[in-house]
Amino acid sequence: METRANYVLVGSCVLAAIATIVIFVFWLGSRQLNHQEDTYYTYFTGSVTGLSTGSSVRYRGVPVGMVGGIEIDPQNIERIRVILKMRPGTPVKTDTVASLEMAGITGGSYVELTGGTQASPPLTGTEEDEIPVIKSENSSLQSLVADAPKLLGKLNQLADSANTALSPENVKALSATFSHIQNVAASLDSIGPDTKQAMANFNQITADLRRQMPQLIDTLHQDGTSIREAADGFHKVASNLDGMIAENRGPLRDFTGNGLSEVSGLLINLRALTDTLNRVADRLDRDPRRFLFGDTGSGIDSTRPLSNGMPTGATR
Repeated sequence: METRANYVLVGSCVLAAIATIVIFVFWLGSRQLNHQEDTYYTYFTGSVTGLSTGSSVRYRGVPVGMVGGIEIDPQNIERIRVILKMRPGTPVKTDTVASLEMAGITGGSYVELTGGTQASPPLTGTEEDEIPVIKSENSSLQSLVADAPKLLGKLNQLADSANTALSPENVKALSATFSHIQNVAASLDSIGPDTKQAMANFNQITADLRRQMPQLIDTLHQDGTSIREAADGFHKVASNLDGMIAENRGPLRDFTGNGLSEVSGLLINLRALTDTLNRVADRLDRDPRRFLFGDTGSGIDSTRPLSNGMPTGATR
């Protein structure tokens, strides 16, 4: 009797446990059936590596749902359609943007929702697509992955350039250049005192110029004033000459027309008179007696020298 009573107690406990489990399952299923979710679509043109069904959906870092599915867009095979399941009341607006972000060093990814202002209207579906579509953009990670080949290509070019620049010939040239620089530095060190003295002289000259600069400026200002006054004087003289020429234009025209011809005739007469005077002077030099007294007919040769006060061959 006692053994049978124990079996009955154990069987009752087992049946009660099974009933409890069944009741819990039905309760959980009914809660899941009564649970409502908001469904959204978003499309990515790049790779969605690391994203899987059940991945988190965050709104500015706050978990608001999960990824309900990932599939290739049947209308455009260049896009990946991601189904987002979010709890009701999530403030998804028309300017909300979805991006794919890295979940840490584990390699997993999640969908990050950003944007959305208070004044923007809520995002709703259209007649063509009842499920609202959230706009997407490439994340910094996706941009980095997309630009990685270009970056690697540039790094390869940089490495090739570095290898070319560090060739043995260039290394020798650089070594020679450094040697020349060291020699120049040594030369500069050797002429250090002279350089310092030259710098001191230059500083002294600069200081003198700084002291004399106001006086030089004043002098230049006075010279400029004098030059301006002289220019004004020349301008006045030129104006007077213009006025004089304008007033005497008629007489000047008469002079250039008639006076120049008369002057030319006067010059010709003066030249003839000069020739006559030259001939008279020559005759006076050759025989002043004959020129003064004329030919007396005495037969005296005036060209012969006189002896005792008389010409040679003459008698008393």
